[in-house]
Amino acid sequence: MAKKFTIGKNRVEAFSDGVIAIIITLMVLEIKLPQIDDSFSARQTWQLLLGMMPHLFSYMLSFVAIGILWINHHSMFHQIKHTDNKLLWYNLHLLFWMSLIPLVTPLLGEHPFKPEATALYGFIMFTTAFAFTLMRWYAQDKANLYIENISQRLRRKYRVMNGISSGLYFISIFAGYISPYISMFIFVLIPAIYFMPLNIEVENEAQN
Repeated sequence: MAKKFTIGKNRVEAFSDGVIAIIITLMVLEIKLPQIDDSFSARQTWQLLLGMMPHLFSYMLSFVAIGILWINHHSMFHQIKHTDNKLLWYNLHLLFWMSLIPLVTPLLGEHPFKPEATALYGFIMFTTAFAFTLMRWYAQDKANLYIENISQRLRRKYRVMNGISSGLYFISIFAGYISPYISMFIFVLIPAIYFMPLNIEVENEAQN
């Protein structure tokens, strides 16, 4: 029987790291410093600086969300044996949606309580979270690329956590039309419940 062709993981991780680094760089470049004249009083200066807070807040939300994706992306690739062609496309699909985050982050910072801004931001974050869920589903359940000593309990936990984040982001798309505060609460809630990466759990018999 012919040996199945496999692809190494290092190049995929290195490429993904580079794309994610560019995404974060583009986001921070969208934060514009206000024009401050030397003749401005301290009060005027602080008013201008405080006007940046919505932009810094939206940047923080996106930075933490991308950070969580990056940590869990590395965690997942650490847990799989190898990649294949389909997993590469799933990974590119994830990076595509992540690359759109710098477009919607300044929009949310400029109009944090406008339903259209929260809806578009929520949509991009939903598609990003769902793309990661699809990639993990393929590697974990479809192609069985995970190492054998990953417990079924931990695999179920991955599914639940991915489902929660995708579901909440989906709700945020429409919640802003009821109240933008609901969407903003969801954007803060997801990192709060999904902040720490899940560790590899090894079955007891694999340790013996």
